[in-house]
Amino acid sequence: MLRVEYLQGLCLPELDLWLDAAEPRAACVITHAHSDHIAPHRRVIATPETARLFRHRLGEAETEELPYGERRDYGRYALTLYPAGHCLGSAQVLVEADGERLLYTGDFKLRENVVAASARIIACDTLVMEATFGEPRYRFPPQEEVVARLYQAVDQALAQGRVPVVLAYALGKGQEALELLLRRGYRVMLHGAVWNIAQIYRELGVRFSGQFFRYERGALDGHVLIAPPSCRRMPMIANIPHRYVIMLTGWALHRSAPYIYRGVDLLLPLSDHADFDELLRVATESGARRILTTHGEASFARHLRALGFDARHLAVHPPRAERQRGQRTLPLDW
Repeated sequence: MLRVEYLQGLCLPELDLWLDAAEPRAACVITHAHSDHIAPHRRVIATPETARLFRHRLGEAETEELPYGERRDYGRYALTLYPAGHCLGSAQVLVEADGERLLYTGDFKLRENVVAASARIIACDTLVMEATFGEPRYRFPPQEEVVARLYQAVDQALAQGRVPVVLAYALGKGQEALELLLRRGYRVMLHGAVWNIAQIYRELGVRFSGQFFRYERGALDGHVLIAPPSCRRMPMIANIPHRYVIMLTGWALHRSAPYIYRGVDLLLPLSDHADFDELLRVATESGARRILTTHGEASFARHLRALGFDARHLAVHPPRAERQRGQRTLPLDW
């Protein structure tokens, strides 16, 4: 089987192939454009959507666009990209070499993504899977239930004359939140970073269910504001006198979340990552003979071994907001 290493990114040394490398490489496959998966590589292979978002975030680069489902031969191996459901353009990467099918999921979820292509399970021999929420406590409620709680909280805040502030990552979850709120008919304003990505979503063919506006100080009454989680202590939000802050994150199910995310009125487990049951489903239905896990803890690989899988934890991939001082902080964007 192909050798797989994690060296600040996934590496298949026998093929001289890098995926989601954190340091600049001569060539690298990028699964999506979140900051912890990109670097200023000389040449990037990605879906057209991810290539566009990559250029927005890191500037011009040589990009080779590989649409979903198109198998492309690179001599020693072939690549095919499939939707990952994580954000617009996010991809699972199928590598075919020496008679082996190796799938790297990147960040993914199986639940519906209302503004991006949803993921499906791909048959493979080796599965390299992101397992951020690979513990049994991370079983997310049905999405419709979480969305109903979001609507109820926004309705109540508006009825009380408060400004609902929804914290969601600028790329991906921010646009999902926007579409969910527009479907309910709310008037929505966006922080500049969320606004800029929403315009690229529009450029790439995403049709939102209503009109929305860029943040304008003093004009928030009657609107819902969507902003990145990193803004929650900044004047833009802190100076809103009657605010009601809602954070959308899978870490809402962490036992310490209410204490860690101080200043947040409501934590809702709306995540763009797979939960524990989805991870188990992919491990089972992919038919993989070997499973390697990245992100999260080694406990998920141990759980798979207890179920009879040939599984091991390849690497911890800490996000930029990695936990510090024990369990005092958690990532903001998942």
